[in-house]
Amino acid sequence: MVYPLWAEESLMVDKVLVVRAEHGEIKESQVVEGDILQVVREIARQALEEWDPAASDYVIVKDKYEVSVKLPLTKEQFERYSKYGLRRGQGVASFDIPVYMVSFSNEWQGDSYRDKKIYLVTIYVDESVENEVKEFAAETTRGEG
Repeated sequence: MVYPLWAEESLMVDKVLVVRAEHGEIKESQVVEGDILQVVREIARQALEEWDPAASDYVIVKDKYEVSVKLPLTKEQFERYSKYGLRRGQGVASFDIPVYMVSFSNEWQGDSYRDKKIYLVTIYVDESVENEVKEFAAETTRGEG
């Protein structure tokens, strides 16, 4: 099986971003030291304790999140972002970071699924990426109504 580059590099990451979002709001956000896979396992254990099996599903989804930043990049940005498959487009550069979403409070509304409370775990790249990931986590739990 062929793994994406970030899967191999993620084992070397020493800063991990953990975001807790509930009903469209960021309730908690912290950057921790450690291996991302170990942090995901710890967060999964913590979320399992908060999960109500009678009320919702418990789901962990591994995905990638595309980050886009305007060009030009500084030398520091280029060095940092190039670890994650940096690509250049018209006026922007983009790269993918791994994200793990741990959903422990969710519901089905007809044919649609809604996460109400999640933990989102990813690598910490910089403050601007952190803010983008926080907005993604909040939006994921916003729902309708």
